[in-house]
Amino acid sequence: MVSGLKLIPLLCLTSGLWAAVVYGNHSGSCKTCPSGWTQFDGSCYMFHFRDMDWADAERYCTTVGGNLASVHNKEEYTFLKTTLQAVAGKQLAVWLGGYDAVKEGVWLWSDGTFFDFKLWFKGEPNNYTGHENCMEMNFRGREYVNDSNCNVKRSFFCEKRL
Repeated sequence: MVSGLKLIPLLCLTSGLWAAVVYGNHSGSCKTCPSGWTQFDGSCYMFHFRDMDWADAERYCTTVGGNLASVHNKEEYTFLKTTLQAVAGKQLAVWLGGYDAVKEGVWLWSDGTFFDFKLWFKGEPNNYTGHENCMEMNFRGREYVNDSNCNVKRSFFCEKRL
């Protein structure tokens, strides 16, 4: 047995899905998403139809305990696209949590996680108008991750870690 480390596998029924949970020196309860949020890969996500500029969308997400969604792999990106299609019935352009407003070309996630995103559309980000500092997915309704003007009003995804 590993000294000082207790690993007890548990199975929890969360939102109708079975998930493996590892018990260490934490509460033995299973972490689940609040009502209205959808769980995926250790985070909870909520889509908001209400159009806001990027800063107001980020502020809203912080009031519900999260940030605009960050995307760290293809599976997470696919999950967001699939969720958006199911909820909205089409691929709307939506805000994600990426931005380079502090320094042009240095992209950050609003949740503070490491920016490792590699799924930009060809030629993006390009700061086309000189004022494109915020990340959107589904630009013009296509599978197209783009840098956009932060003042444009869009729907958005909030994310909070479990």
